[in-house]
Amino acid sequence: MELVLSFLAGASRPCGPDESQVLAGRLGEALDRSHEAWPGVVLSGDTFARHLGERVPPELSLTEGLHALKVEDLYLARACLDGDRAALEALQRAVLLPMSRAVRRVDRSDAFVDEVLQLTRLKLLVGSTRQGPRLSEYAGRGTLRRWTEAIAVGVALSLKRGPPRAVSLDDAPLVSELQGADPELALIQQRYRPAFRAAFAEALSQLSPRDRNLLRLSLGQGLGVESLGTLHQVHASTVSRWLTRARQSLLEGTRAGLSRRLTLNVSQLDSLLRVMDASLAVSLSSLLDEG
Repeated sequence: MELVLSFLAGASRPCGPDESQVLAGRLGEALDRSHEAWPGVVLSGDTFARHLGERVPPELSLTEGLHALKVEDLYLARACLDGDRAALEALQRAVLLPMSRAVRRVDRSDAFVDEVLQLTRLKLLVGSTRQGPRLSEYAGRGTLRRWTEAIAVGVALSLKRGPPRAVSLDDAPLVSELQGADPELALIQQRYRPAFRAAFAEALSQLSPRDRNLLRLSLGQGLGVESLGTLHQVHASTVSRWLTRARQSLLEGTRAGLSRRLTLNVSQLDSLLRVMDASLAVSLSSLLDEG
């Protein structure tokens, strides 16, 4: 009866003895079906039962409400939110990758599809500065695949229809650090601000979707390497190496862009890049926030 107690705690509703017996049987069946649907995915029965109870439609009885839920999909969603590796792999394989066909109806390029799937995964598992993980909102009324497809298509349409991202660097911290280091450099940065922004945006656009998202989450939202490792299903040390390479690529790309646009000597360019590197988190937070 522990499953029933957890289910009732989630539903915040009592039930009679007869209904309790029915619920016990159906909750056990739901757990068995979920284990069969997602072998290797680990989620405690009590956590699962409570999760189901929280999503029972209020207009239905507890028994009817449980019957209406897509219990296997709710099991996978809850395990993903708990960071279970097998669940994250199943989500990628059975839910996210099949979204490619729907996304290609918006834009057929592989780069676009990869970007959309990366952003959809981030929305599902991490969220943004203003909204938590979208997967926590999945109510189990329809299939997880259809529900996720709607999110992916929304991301695709937003990217396709939206205006090009404007580079919106927070210049105040940059200028402050430049002035502290060298007033001459601060004047150069102010004078050539459009070129500076254009070079930064150009370098950013040349990064892979994975690297852009890693920088967004690490520098823009303060996510640690352990959390990023769980998100990408790799060890934290691997994420650390990825971040180092992404940051270096961004700085080198910006330096190359500046050298094409400005008549600065090598020493001046290197000084600008050192200051930019120190302020990279501020710049990326403004430039990459998805909202």
